[in-house]
Amino acid sequence: MQLGTPLAVTEEGDTHPDFKRVLADATPDDIVECVSVVGLPARAMKTPWLMRYLRQEARIREKVGALKHVCPTALDCLSTCGLRDGIEKFGHFCVDTRLAAALRGDVANSLFFRGREALPFGSAIRSVHDLLELLLTGPTRPAVAGRFAFSLG
Repeated sequence: MQLGTPLAVTEEGDTHPDFKRVLADATPDDIVECVSVVGLPARAMKTPWLMRYLRQEARIREKVGALKHVCPTALDCLSTCGLRDGIEKFGHFCVDTRLAAALRGDVANSLFFRGREALPFGSAIRSVHDLLELLLTGPTRPAVAGRFAFSLG
């Protein structure tokens, strides 16, 4: 079971509200498969930046190819990086700058990784407590005074 996206969109999550909204409101058509900068398959939201990158990806690989680059943020955040290490079949962008844009709510310039499955509460942003309760007690439970009942079905 993967919980990255459901936890990222909880009320307690410290990301920008637009970050949560993009992930919570996603439909299957909003998600695209791509190759990450570490060479693994990834699912990400079709943001304006990602769609521009994907349209130019072949040209970028042709031009950049196996050239090595200095890490644009000087963080060297990954042990293997397609951009920095010049690995032709890997993604050629700085994942740190794209994820930082997402955290700030800069949707147009962001990269949002997201699982393909529906979220437990649909597009609703709920508490970590509600999420954990759902995971521990099952798909349905009776309504608690002052709270809505929820379901996976």
